[in-house]
Amino acid sequence: MAGKIVVDTSVLIKWIKTKDEELLEEARRLLRQVETKPIDVHVPALLLYEIGNILLLKTDLAAPELDQTINDLESLPFIVAPPATPLLRRAAGVGKQYNLTFYDASFLALAIELDCLLITADGRFFNRIKSLPRVRHLSKVGVL
Repeated sequence: MAGKIVVDTSVLIKWIKTKDEELLEEARRLLRQVETKPIDVHVPALLLYEIGNILLLKTDLAAPELDQTINDLESLPFIVAPPATPLLRRAAGVGKQYNLTFYDASFLALAIELDCLLITADGRFFNRIKSLPRVRHLSKVGVL
C-alpha cells in the first residue's frame, strides 16, 4: 500500500519553477522520494488554478513556454481531488478555526480527510497550523 501526502502550491510550484524560488533542493528531494517510493501526492483541484496564476503573473514565460509548462503539469506525480461538497465544508470549518484563507484551508482539509501529512513551504500558513501533528514545513520534511 502506498503512503500519501498532501502538498500545497508553495511546494509543487518548486517542481516546475526554479527561478526566484527558495527551498529548491528540499523540493527536489521530496519529488525524488515521491518518484522512487510508493507515495501518492494529493492536491485539491484549486492547485491547478493557483499554479496557472503563478506561471502567468510571476514568470516571464512567453505564450508557447507557458503552454508547454502547463502541459508538463500532467507529467508530475499528483492526484487531483475534485471540489466535492464535504471537502468544501471541511475547508470552511478549518479555515474559520485557524483563520486561514479558503485556499489554504482546502489543502489542510484534504490532509485531514485523507488522514495524511500536509507539506507546505508557506511560512505564514505553516505558522498558523504548525501545532497540528500532520503538518510539516518543506525545510523540515527529511525522509518520508
